[in-house]
Amino acid sequence: MDNFNLAGELECVWEVQATCGEGPVWIESEQSLYFVDIDGQKLHCFKEENGLRQSWPLEEKTGWILPRKNKNGFVAGCETGMYFLDPISGKTEFAMVPDPDFKENRFNDGKCDINGRIWAGRSHDPESQATGWLYRIDPDLSYTRWDGPYICPNGPAISLDDKTLYHVDTFDSTVWAFDKDSSGVLTNRREFVRLNHEEEGFPDGLTVDIENRVWLAHWGGSRVTCFSMDGNCIGYIPLPVPQVTSCAFGGPDLTTLYITTAARNMDMNEYPLAGALFRVQTKTAGAASPLFDG
Repeated sequence: MDNFNLAGELECVWEVQATCGEGPVWIESEQSLYFVDIDGQKLHCFKEENGLRQSWPLEEKTGWILPRKNKNGFVAGCETGMYFLDPISGKTEFAMVPDPDFKENRFNDGKCDINGRIWAGRSHDPESQATGWLYRIDPDLSYTRWDGPYICPNGPAISLDDKTLYHVDTFDSTVWAFDKDSSGVLTNRREFVRLNHEEEGFPDGLTVDIENRVWLAHWGGSRVTCFSMDGNCIGYIPLPVPQVTSCAFGGPDLTTLYITTAARNMDMNEYPLAGALFRVQTKTAGAASPLFDG
């Protein structure tokens, strides 16, 4: 859409060649963008002020990291469960796993709400069975199962007023919306967007801005699309790579949209920027990640 005026010029900020870059999260206290390479088992950090880039190895496939309240390090959603992680020392501490009987499941994507709870999906790996669900993980590490079963649950994202949660069924090309109350109960499940995957790719990660617009990454679709709160397409940001995985707002005023991508099975001669981290300035803003209270 040539008339999409909410986003400026796309910029590649790190040719990191992540096999599966995912889980971008803006850490406000550090003014830094963290993201993972799921397949490459790495954690990456880009510091916006000076362009400093840092990477740390991870012990297993990790779908996301989130900051913790009044504690150092992060909470991380990994292949064998959720862990507390200190990337500097490399120390990890097992926290919990919601589906211990499903050995082929792993955490795929997750977000924290303003009440300090985590919403995260467990995905089947190698993506052939519908054994994954969306879970709510409370600060005391108890959990409840809310939506599924899916082969690959994705997202989620939560509106800034904390009243709507969006959850993605990637293999069914559908983004679902739920009403969410302050106690963490989801109701009124409804279809928000359904993509034509042959033309638009598959829905992957997403984020929400201050106007309750949804910004959705398209795996295989070479774009991030902006939708109104009613699910209408406002416009999109084209990218020079097919596999666009997720996005998150960052920067000092939270108006920069950071976008992760994947180089998995890509011809790097044809798509030399596959797996890179991109950013674009927007005419809106998002929010930094809330802190997990556990």
